Amino acid sequence: MIFALVSALLLGQVLGQTVTPPNSKASSSRLWSTSSAATWNNSYLIGNGRLGGAVPGNIASELVYINEDSFWSGGFIYRVNQDALSYLPELQQLVRDGRVVEATNLADIAYTGTPLSARHYDTLATWEITMNHSSKATNGSYERYLDIDDATSGVFYDINGTAYSREYIASQPAGVVAVHIASNTTGAVSLQAHIRRAPDGSLNRFEDYSRRVGNDTMVMGGNDASYPGIQFSAGTRVVAKGGSVYAIGDTVVVDHADEAWLYLQSWTTYRKDDPEAAVLSDLAAIERTYPEIRAEHVTDYQSYAHRVDLSFGNSSAAQLEMTTSQRVAAANSTFDPGFTSLFFQFGRYLLIASSRNGTLAANLQGIWNSQMDPFWGSKYTTNINVEMNYWPALVTNLADLQGPLDDLIAATREKSKNVSAAMYGVENGGWVLHHNTDMWGDAAPQDNYIYSTWWASAAPWMVSHQMEKYRFTGDTTYLRNVYPNLKSAAQFFVGFLSDFEGYKVVNPTISPENAYYPPGDNTTAVAITLGATMDTELLWELFNSIKEANELLHLGDDAFVAQLEALEAKLPPYRENYFGGLQEWIHDYQEAIPGIDHLSPLWAAYPGNQITSYNMTLFNWARETLNHRLQHGSASGGWGTAWCTALSGRFFRPDWATHCITHLLGTQLQPDSLLNNGAPSEFQADANYGMPAGMMELLVQSHESISTAGSPSGYYSPPSYGGSSANSTLTAAFTGDVNKAPLIRLLPALPEAFATAGGGGYVIGLRARGGFEVGIIWDAKGGLVSANITSLIGGTAYVTLGDTPIGQSNGTAVKAAGTGSGVFLKLSTQAGQSYAVTKA
Repeated sequence: MIFALVSALLLGQVLGQTVTPPNSKASSSRLWSTSSAATWNNSYLIGNGRLGGAVPGNIASELVYINEDSFWSGGFIYRVNQDALSYLPELQQLVRDGRVVEATNLADIAYTGTPLSARHYDTLATWEITMNHSSKATNGSYERYLDIDDATSGVFYDINGTAYSREYIASQPAGVVAVHIASNTTGAVSLQAHIRRAPDGSLNRFEDYSRRVGNDTMVMGGNDASYPGIQFSAGTRVVAKGGSVYAIGDTVVVDHADEAWLYLQSWTTYRKDDPEAAVLSDLAAIERTYPEIRAEHVTDYQSYAHRVDLSFGNSSAAQLEMTTSQRVAAANSTFDPGFTSLFFQFGRYLLIASSRNGTLAANLQGIWNSQMDPFWGSKYTTNINVEMNYWPALVTNLADLQGPLDDLIAATREKSKNVSAAMYGVENGGWVLHHNTDMWGDAAPQDNYIYSTWWASAAPWMVSHQMEKYRFTGDTTYLRNVYPNLKSAAQFFVGFLSDFEGYKVVNPTISPENAYYPPGDNTTAVAITLGATMDTELLWELFNSIKEANELLHLGDDAFVAQLEALEAKLPPYRENYFGGLQEWIHDYQEAIPGIDHLSPLWAAYPGNQITSYNMTLFNWARETLNHRLQHGSASGGWGTAWCTALSGRFFRPDWATHCITHLLGTQLQPDSLLNNGAPSEFQADANYGMPAGMMELLVQSHESISTAGSPSGYYSPPSYGGSSANSTLTAAFTGDVNKAPLIRLLPALPEAFATAGGGGYVIGLRARGGFEVGIIWDAKGGLVSANITSLIGGTAYVTLGDTPIGQSNGTAVKAAGTGSGVFLKLSTQAGQSYAVTKA
């Protein structure tokens, strides 16, 4: 009793607790439900970047699933196929000869990793909080919520007049997960707290110890049952006001308290030599009160979350009364402005909760996973998924959360040195990455899936995020630091590109994750090929990024740049395919999966920047490709709708964007949690991260540039599709050209129906390339009311309204005080200055 009193004075809330219903329907920032989660997928997720919790909100027997981002299925394993290099020439010749079925069979044993798979993400434990009361609420009182304004989750219920509340937080500053349990009745809080390894509550598995420590703490730990393995430990400490706290065996008990506070910590040997000692030290060192920890947590979270405010307008009174699941059910038929804005912020919430400096990058499921063997391994899939996770980082003002992706790039580059040499004979310092990796940076091919495994072009895509971060921030120190990653990625292709019909091509390769029918065979779908269009797009961007960085930073790497320019000139040209779209392969094969969600040949339109309306021939081929995909059922799954939305913005097709957004919100989400339904996996986080970025392409774009030297010198323009559509003095500039200014497009593809339903709307705090912050207000017809553009680093930008191609003059003119007016308004800015832009 003395210990319980002292603990309460140190850590608890001394004043009595008033417990009232949360009334979540009155909040625009809450996901909420009137029942606990029937499945793990509908739990509410909390996280501090390193620790994640899935909160189902059960009344009597709460099971919070806990993850620690470094608890994977084992240590690094070297998986390079010992025969890959010796069989590479034969494999390449088979592909060149068009003997692709034979090539597929050879690749299946000579071009796969041994073993096939890298390490996978593992679940850590369940935090069991067993309340000593009935499991049924009375009077329909139950309510649970996730508040994405302050990153808290909560449960409220009443049992025969006694009200209970639980609040959950995952604090990044404190480094722990915490729960506050309260009641409106003195002495009503009685519970047992325990942590176990088995995710399904069955007998312990992979636990090496589980015991009490003193009277208020229990700790357990073990390993992942692999070699070389990862050791882990997790512990919980309980503090109460009133009543008593004691421990029996490996369970902490609270009897008849007024309130209780539970804290959880976990570490692995990835960061701590002795995880158990680190867990116990951290728990024992907690001296601040829960209100202090909570306040610090909210302040930290809101320093990120409040950078951007978005409103698609006002929802109807009926919509505001709905639970989250009811709004999901209605979203496919009726636009719900508030719900759409909530989903946007929810994606940003998940990134803040799963990616902080010093943590590992967000994986296929962010940091949340309840399975010891999750589907697709919950790893880092690098042919769309992990990149999509970080699409919102720059445009939605979370650039400082990209650090874990930078760390993953560094890890894969380090581990790939042996892969480049042992698999490909490339020993010039180049690094290679295939379609998947793990926490260790495993760079060998993953699995033996013919539509994805034989693809060695992930490194150019990954490092494009680093070049993009420079474009958004103007941080030349950062660019200088990451330049070796770009150069090393290019060095691999300097050593690996081979000749075919006068071109330099990647061989073997695929176009992720599509397939085609070989000439004369309309029944056998194959994927292995050479010279896929996506490879050309990625290499064009990579080579020209290096050219641009070299000139910007005065690196003196001119000889290497010249080497890249010579290779770029021999990349296969873009061509029109049989349905009027952009040809996906080096030959015009009939595609086998016309409705595939992977929009691989459109990478140069989004997230790349090479395909724009400045060249309408190429632009129309690309746009027709997306149209063709949609007509055949593309954007059917979660992340496919996010990519489709972003491309719809780039192609100025708000109707396509409307289809993709409503399809995701109305059919592809778990009804309570809004998590992307990633069946057969628990969920995939990529759509939750990616759709907010896609939505912003409808409101603001800044991927285009206008030449400040009068020449688009960085533009790769093969004669097969001609030059630009410009008809004025303005010309476009592209990657590779340092003499350029970003073009900020306002409202290029906002669906008018969205604006009408909400009665207008606004966004504040978005970032644009060139170091600009953008806010926009639009009216009920989707028209510009005003925009505010703040220059963070100075420099020149152009501003236009809508979809007028660079070089044309048939758009709506805009103006800013003291700068004149025009369809393309030039702003010569000073750092810290803001510019109000309206229609002229």
